[in-house]
Amino acid sequence: MVKIATQKHGTIMWTTSELGILSENARLGVAAIALLLGRSEWSVRNQARRCRISLRRAGETRGLVLGQPRGQAIMPQIREDVVSGKVGAEAIARRMALSRDAALCPVCARRPAEVASSGYCVCCHKRLLSEAHLAELEKLDATRSLWASRQALCRARKAHVREG
Repeated sequence: MVKIATQKHGTIMWTTSELGILSENARLGVAAIALLLGRSEWSVRNQARRCRISLRRAGETRGLVLGQPRGQAIMPQIREDVVSGKVGAEAIARRMALSRDAALCPVCARRPAEVASSGYCVCCHKRLLSEAHLAELEKLDATRSLWASRQALCRARKAHVREG
């Protein structure tokens, strides 16, 4: 006797045939697949997420628009204009950058100042941090060199006293 699905902690495990049906019919949507497999929509959605299977229907336009900056919300009307092709994504990005009232980086004046602690853009902030760390390393090397030369002088004096 072969069991099709086994229970583990009250849940029915997914079989490979069910996973095949899920991936083949992913474009039908969650409700249709749940009906087809006799499982809940939550279960289908969860398993698709685990298996990295997209459940978007054909022609569905949810999610980020190509060229949309991360962390920036686009108003629904602007989004429809971009998706339909009336307005380019570059124009929307420029408009969003201007409307943010973000100050430009005082070092390069090309990118918005995004790092609150320094007031610089990320590139300039990291470059200046790197330069500061290199300067500290140079100071440490100079200190080591100074102590090495002092030690050599001290040894030379001791050797001269012993000889003399």
